[in-house]
Amino acid sequence: MRDLFYQLNKTGIDVDISTFFKACKNRQGQNFSRIYVELMEKLKRQRSGTKQMLFPIDSTVIPLTSKLFAEQKYHQVKLLNGLNLTQRNPSECLIHFGQGNDAKFLDTVTGIIPDNAVDIMDRGFARWDFLEQMSQAKTLFLVRIRNNMKTEVAHERYQIVCFCDLESKVEYRLATNLKEVSNEEVGEIYRQRWQIELLWKFLKTHLKLDKLITKSVNGVTIQIYMVLIAYIILQLIEIPEFYGHKLIDKLRYLQLELRHCGSIIHWSYDLFAETLIGCKATSSAFM
Repeated sequence: MRDLFYQLNKTGIDVDISTFFKACKNRQGQNFSRIYVELMEKLKRQRSGTKQMLFPIDSTVIPLTSKLFAEQKYHQVKLLNGLNLTQRNPSECLIHFGQGNDAKFLDTVTGIIPDNAVDIMDRGFARWDFLEQMSQAKTLFLVRIRNNMKTEVAHERYQIVCFCDLESKVEYRLATNLKEVSNEEVGEIYRQRWQIELLWKFLKTHLKLDKLITKSVNGVTIQIYMVLIAYIILQLIEIPEFYGHKLIDKLRYLQLELRHCGSIIHWSYDLFAETLIGCKATSSAFM
């Protein structure tokens, strides 16, 4: 965000952090949520799914250090999201201010999981009542359970698999309602959960998700949606093959182009014409 302000100032548009902070007091966060959902649906249409997709879901915590949040007794905001590993698109999200165990967000979790997906979860979701409701909703899942959970209360439809990492001496206990899967397949499916950790790392390291510059609930919500929108735009756009094909390559290319364009506004309309306003992109967008 600070880089964007710098670029805008260089092109003659006078903005700063205080301007953004004041604007976020009255700006409608629903508009950013709508843009995020529309871009997410566009990404789904571009990439076909399969009969059964792996879908890790998890939350990440963003600390709130401003005294204004402390007065409201908010010390953190939690972003809960899922990631479709087949289509590589994130799901709808939950932005929750304050404390809260992941298992308390059952309605949100069941609402964002695709019908043909296997939900992969970590220990934050490991509660038998939560898993029972997931099963009643006919949601397929694989979850790491805590070592002190009593497995004898598990329903017979749950398969409990135990692994041990000899190097770190850590025991993994996994519960799933998948049928006809071997222990090795269960372990391999759970390893795919790490992909959502990589999503959080990219959002925080490169898109500065944890570098909040607003001091209001509405402003923080808008900034989180802006980061998610930027992530999907990186997924949607195509850049010259010479620069690479990874998301970080696309981000560096855009940063390079920003420094060479005389007008960031006109450049963004050319670059994202098809993605953002539904117009046909010009053939010279990336020339």
